[in-house]
Formats: sequence, C-alpha cells, structure tokens
Amino acid sequence: MKLNKIMFQCEKQIDQLVYKLYGLTPEEIEIVENS
Repeated sequence: MKLNKIMFQCEKQIDQLVYKLYGLTPEEIEIVENS
C-alpha cells in the first residue's frame, strides 16, 4: 500500500513538471487531467 502511495505522488510530480515544461495553463491542465 505504501508503495502505491509513493508511486502516485511521483506521478503527480512528473505531471506537474511536464505541465510546466510545456507551459500549460490551469485550464489546459484541467482538460488533460479530466481526459
């Protein structure tokens, strides 16, 4: 269970870095996360 939590947190951090790298707006991020 703990490993899943760590993996989830890492995925979220990677997502945030990618959003920043591509300069996504909050609206674009919402579209990506809801698809």
